[in-house]
Amino acid sequence: MLYTALLPKWWFKVQLTHAPPEKQPRRSGRTLGEQLKTMCPTLADPAKAHYIPSWVMPGGDMQTIYLYTQHFKPAGCPVSYERDIFEFSDGGKAAIDWAQPRRDAVPGSPLIILVPGIAGGSHDYYARSFIHRVSQQPYGYQVVVLHSRGCNGVDLHTPKAFHAGMTEDLREFVKHLAESRPKSPLIGIGFSLGANILTKYVGEEGATCRLVAAASVCNPFDIDTTVRAMCLPTIKNRFLYAAALTRSLISVFTSNQKVILAGEVALDAKRIVSARNINEFNEEYTIKVFGYQSAKELNVGGSCIHYLKDIQVPMLFINALDDPMCYRRTIPFDDIAKNPNLVLACTRYGGHLAYFEGTSVTPWLPGQLASFVQAMLKWR
Repeated sequence: MLYTALLPKWWFKVQLTHAPPEKQPRRSGRTLGEQLKTMCPTLADPAKAHYIPSWVMPGGDMQTIYLYTQHFKPAGCPVSYERDIFEFSDGGKAAIDWAQPRRDAVPGSPLIILVPGIAGGSHDYYARSFIHRVSQQPYGYQVVVLHSRGCNGVDLHTPKAFHAGMTEDLREFVKHLAESRPKSPLIGIGFSLGANILTKYVGEEGATCRLVAAASVCNPFDIDTTVRAMCLPTIKNRFLYAAALTRSLISVFTSNQKVILAGEVALDAKRIVSARNINEFNEEYTIKVFGYQSAKELNVGGSCIHYLKDIQVPMLFINALDDPMCYRRTIPFDDIAKNPNLVLACTRYGGHLAYFEGTSVTPWLPGQLASFVQAMLKWR
């Protein structure tokens, strides 16, 4: 699009929201904002922080759709994994993918935990592109991807899969890593639904959080508002985003139908697979298995927006204002500004998890996250 050439550069400036400098935490003579400005200049230095979308990507919809096509092209950003199966205390299991080559043999080496979006995983382009970047110099960090139950080749072992506010599995996995690697600093990065889960977890943990820092990308923040918007009978919802997310949820059910229906809760399989949107799926499956009274109770209670005030470790939020799945009206600018540990970086463009730039259509996001990780490891 011509707007990338015609509009002034300030139009593409990254907009930062954070507490005043005098209220921010200070370490080694620098506030959180100063540390980010120094070590993450393309994200936090007003003179250098710009995101100019690729001219061949006209807006958030095309960015998001193009990202989806890249999930199935591993040759474009090759990353290999070693898979473990993590068993939770209730007997459930999830796939754990360790990026190769392993870099965590040295005691005290940093470990980054990725939490993907709905039914997403280590194959997704946003995960692979970040891992590809952060595994190279000057970073060289180990990354592990925590998948949701019932996803990415590991069947359910209990009737419970996952939902937007389910932090128990992340809490148990982080606890395991912290206890097995007591000297290793842990940093969490969540994407989309995984960003909501990670943020909620960090808030729930408060001062006892085992992570030294965290980052959230394209967080919906308010699950109830987001899901209600996705249930509206619009063309995009019927044929693109909401439809795709609903199909992903139904796929998890159909792949694990035998185990789910063998549980103690009475479920109607026909109504579940006939769900037209996320709320219908949640009403027929999720709330019954997890013990909620309604989809609204599930969505409101699972929204991370209620936990922002309790976060006590440095946390970065990156959101695009043209995100077609996580809406501008759900971004809690005021709540983030009230907590001195939080920084929000908003871009005008970028779509949902996409952020492609340049004529070669390369991702802008991995470099920002890699520099944030490095900045927090040096600032802790």
